[in-house]
Amino acid sequence: MNEIELVRHHFSVLDQVPVGALLLKRDHTVLFWNSCLEDWTELPRTRIVGTDIREHFPHLAAAKFSDRLRDIFQGGPPTIFSAQIHGQLIPVRSWNGQLQIQQSTVTATPSLVDNGYYALLSIQDVTDLTQRIRDYRAMRDQALAEVTERKRVEGELLKAQEELEGRIRERTADIVAVNSRLQTEIAERTHAEEELRKILSTLNTLVEHIPEGVVLLDTECRIILANTTGKEYLKVLSSAGVGETLKNMSGMSVRKLFAEAQTTVWREITVSSPRHAIYRIGSSVIGQAAADKGMVLVIKDVTEEKSLQDRLQTQERLAAVGQLAAGIAHDFNNTLTGIIGFTEVILAESTIGSADREILEAVRQSGLRAAYLIRQILDFSRKSSSELRPMEMSAFLNEFSKFIRRTIQENISISLLYDPGEYFVRADPAKIHQVLTNIVLNARDAMPQGGRLTVSLAARTVLHSDDRPMPDMPDGNWVVLSVADTGCGMPSEILSHIFEPFFTTKETGSGTGLGLSQVYGIIRQHGGFIDVQSETGSGSIFTIYLPACAAAESQPAPTFQTEFLDGQHAGILVVEDYEAIRTMIRKLLTKLNFTVFTAENGKEALEVYEKNKNSIRLIITDLVMPELDGVGMSRIIKAKNPSVKILAISGYPLGSDWKDLYNAGITECIQKPFERNTLIRMVCDLLMKNN
Repeated sequence: MNEIELVRHHFSVLDQVPVGALLLKRDHTVLFWNSCLEDWTELPRTRIVGTDIREHFPHLAAAKFSDRLRDIFQGGPPTIFSAQIHGQLIPVRSWNGQLQIQQSTVTATPSLVDNGYYALLSIQDVTDLTQRIRDYRAMRDQALAEVTERKRVEGELLKAQEELEGRIRERTADIVAVNSRLQTEIAERTHAEEELRKILSTLNTLVEHIPEGVVLLDTECRIILANTTGKEYLKVLSSAGVGETLKNMSGMSVRKLFAEAQTTVWREITVSSPRHAIYRIGSSVIGQAAADKGMVLVIKDVTEEKSLQDRLQTQERLAAVGQLAAGIAHDFNNTLTGIIGFTEVILAESTIGSADREILEAVRQSGLRAAYLIRQILDFSRKSSSELRPMEMSAFLNEFSKFIRRTIQENISISLLYDPGEYFVRADPAKIHQVLTNIVLNARDAMPQGGRLTVSLAARTVLHSDDRPMPDMPDGNWVVLSVADTGCGMPSEILSHIFEPFFTTKETGSGTGLGLSQVYGIIRQHGGFIDVQSETGSGSIFTIYLPACAAAESQPAPTFQTEFLDGQHAGILVVEDYEAIRTMIRKLLTKLNFTVFTAENGKEALEVYEKNKNSIRLIITDLVMPELDGVGMSRIIKAKNPSVKILAISGYPLGSDWKDLYNAGITECIQKPFERNTLIRMVCDLLMKNN
C-alpha cells in the first residue's frame, strides 16, 4: 500500500462526517479529500488527491496560511482560521450564491510513513447550521406523527389481526428503520452543537484578546456585546454600558454613523478628560436581514501614534528650514567678512579721528553681532562647527549650577538630581553650556513670581525591543538630561512651533526667536534628540538624549604663534572669488609687509603660482569657487610642492568635510566671517611652522 492508500484507509471515517476534511503533507500535497468537500467544491478526489493544494487554491500560498501550516508540519499546536480574519480557506458558494462562512481548524497529525506530521484541516460550514437544526426538528415531528398514526393503525389492526398481521410486521419494520435514522441524526446534531459551542468559545476568546475595543450594536444602537477594552473606551467616550442604547460618543451621533457605515468608515475623536486622548473609530454594518442587522464598532487609542506622527512632521519641517538657512548663511558670511575686514583695516590706521573711529567701531560691532546671528542659524541647521570631545556630564552640571544660581532670581529654587556614577558624552562643552543656558533662561522667564527648577541626569539603554522615547532613535546607551520648571507652561498650538527659527512668544525687541531653534540644531548636531512636554499652567519639561561614550583623556588646547608681526616680504597667494574679501585680505597683509598675489579662482591661482612659486610660501584660499575649487587647486599645488602651507577660508560650515581638506594638503581652516587678529594669528603661526 502506498501512502495515499494508507491515508485513505486510516481516515475513511471522515467521509461520513458533515464537515469538510482534508489532509496535507509537508509539501502541501493533498493526501485525503473527503466526500463533503467533493460535494461542496464539485472537485472529485481523483483530481485533487496527490496534487499540490496551492495549484487549485492559489491563495493558500499567502503568508497568513503558509506560516501557520509550517508550524503545524513541525508538530505545533492546533490553529484556527476564521472567515472574518483569514477569508475562506476553501471558497465554496451555497445554493443561493453566497460564500459559506467557514470555521476551520488545523491539527498536527502524526505521519503514517515517517516521523513528521500531516496537517488535518477540518472545515465547518456554520451558515447551514440553523437550517440543519430546523430540518432535524421537522423530521422529529414527522416521526412522532408516524408513531401516533401507528398506534391508530394498531387499534384497527386488533380487529383484523389475522388478515393484516403481515402488513403490521412490514410497517413495524419501517418504523424501526425511521427511528434508527432519527437517533443517528440526533447524535449528529448533538455533535454539531458541541462543535458550535467550541467555535463560539474560540471566537469569544479571540475577540476578548484583540488589542482594540470591539462593540456590537443592534439596529436600535443598543450595545449587545463589548470586549474588555471596548468597555474601558466606552467609559471615556460615553456613559452607556452593555444593554443600554449608545446615542453618541463625545458628541458624535452613533445613529448617523449607522446610516453612513455601509462600508467600513473611520473617524477620529479627541477627548480632553480624564486625559488628552485621540481615538480612531471604525464602523461597519453587518447582516442583511432586518432581524440580523447590526453594526460593529472598532475603537483604537491612537494618541501615541498621532504624537509620533506629529514629532516626525515637526522634524521634517525643521530639517527643511535648516537646509534653507544653511544655504543663505554662506552668502551672508561672505558679505560680513568684507564688512568686518574693511572696517578693521580702516581702524588700524592711526590717522582716523575719534568720532570716525567710534562710528567704524559701531559698524564692526554690528557686523560681529550679525555674524553671531548667522552662527545661531547654522547651529539650528546643524551645519556649524563644533569641537566634540568626551565630557563628564555630572561634573559639568555641578559647575553649570553655580553659574545659573548667579543668573536667576532667588525666588526660584534649583535642584540637581542624578545617581552616583559617570555620565560621559562626546560633546562640545561650550555648545552644551549654550543649550542649557537658553533652556534655563526661558524657564526663568516662565516663572516671574518664582517657582522650582529641576535639572536631572540619568542613563538609559535602548534595545530593539523597547519603546523608543523618540522616533528614529537607534539602539545603544544614552545619557538623558532633563530641565523641568513649574512655570506657566505652553498650549499645544505653541508647542508644535517652538523649535522653528524666528518663532517667539516674547514681546517685540525681547528676543530674536533663534534660541530654541539653536538648541534644537546643536542637539541634533551632537547626534542627540530633544523633546518637550508642556501644558498651560503645568510647567514645561525639556528632555535631551545624548549618545553615551567611554571616558577619554582630554587633549591640551592648541597654542598659536602670534609674534610674526613683520611679513618681511614673504609671499602669500590669496585665492577668493568674492572681490571685496580678496581686496580686504590683500590690503591687510600688505600693511603687515607681506608680498601679496591674488587670484579669483583655482584655475587662475595655478597660473599665478607657477609664475611666482619661488616667492610664495603660504596660500590663503576660499573653498567654493567657479572653474576650479580650493580643494582641487590644493591637491595640484601640493603635488608640485609638498612644503607649501595652505590656509582655507570658507563661508560654509565644514562638519565632516575636514578629512577631505586634510587629504588635499590644507593645513588649517578659518570660518567666515573672521576678525583681523584671527587671520593675522593664523598666518603668523603657519609661517613660523614653515620656518
